[in-house]
Amino acid sequence: MDKLNVQFHVSVLTVPGFITADQFPEWLHREARAIQELSDDDSLTILRLFLAARIKEAWGRKKLDVLLQAITDKYPHIFRVEMVVIDNQLNSDEKELIQSDAEYELAQILETVKQFQELKIAKSKLH
Repeated sequence: MDKLNVQFHVSVLTVPGFITADQFPEWLHREARAIQELSDDDSLTILRLFLAARIKEAWGRKKLDVLLQAITDKYPHIFRVEMVVIDNQLNSDEKELIQSDAEYELAQILETVKQFQELKIAKSKLH
């Protein structure tokens, strides 16, 4: 089994309080484009979007799903968008903690993948 030749990253986005529901899709595309442009060829990004409840309510679930799917379709380095609805703006300490937690979670997933690959290689050598 080949090694995974992809670097995974997590980007945390919080919608600024001054962004209106009407401005949200343009803002999200601009942020996604920036992530895409900064990505290496062998990298994939999991985007954690902390979305204000006021925007979710204005958009509705179906329209948000279509918008988020359009992001992953248009920007190939964005592997997945995870949405978390929040009531209040996050402060910088909360953002740093969320980013740290996301990186830790990703490291655990990658370690599990590595162990699985090593197990598959070991089993293949037994035959």
